[in-house]
Amino acid sequence: MLTELVPEEQYESLRSSMDEARAMGRLLARTGAVHLSMGVHHGESGEVLHSVFLIKWEEVPWAPPKLAAAKAALASSEAREAELVDLPCGPAAVVESLNKREGQNVFQLTGYLPHPDGRRVAVLALSTTAGSDHEHDRDMFYGIAGMVSFDNPLPPQLREQIPEAQEVAAARDVFGRSSARPPPRLQGQWR
Repeated sequence: MLTELVPEEQYESLRSSMDEARAMGRLLARTGAVHLSMGVHHGESGEVLHSVFLIKWEEVPWAPPKLAAAKAALASSEAREAELVDLPCGPAAVVESLNKREGQNVFQLTGYLPHPDGRRVAVLALSTTAGSDHEHDRDMFYGIAGMVSFDNPLPPQLREQIPEAQEVAAARDVFGRSSARPPPRLQGQWR
């Protein structure tokens, strides 16, 4: 058990931190978050960097996928750059921003990936306190975004027992969703 690894004098502090983490998890879940990862690692010059990766759902009025992606990206108030890309799961928009928070530069990449049902957008956000070279962060983010799939992950024999919603299957047919698409490529860019 975790409490056995913590010295007795630090147990209350750990318990308080765990309570705060649970409260944050409940708050994030209410905003559509389904995944949150936090990391601490060293940069190339030895500095300590912090990173956060978030996945959440946003409900949107129905729109064709490219339009839904573009609208979501344009709604981002801190966008420095945005681009439309083709991912294996369909069209998406990726917004890049650089902000100063509490004296540190925070680089963020946010991807807006419309679900085939046309009513939701998966939002992937990677934030880091990394310095000025963000090429590695971009490569990593596009690698993650390129693995997103809205296809039913169940084996074929179980798909028949647990079919996907008719709207999802119909949208997949109309928009040609397939995991056989080529890797991401730039369609357009605006600044």
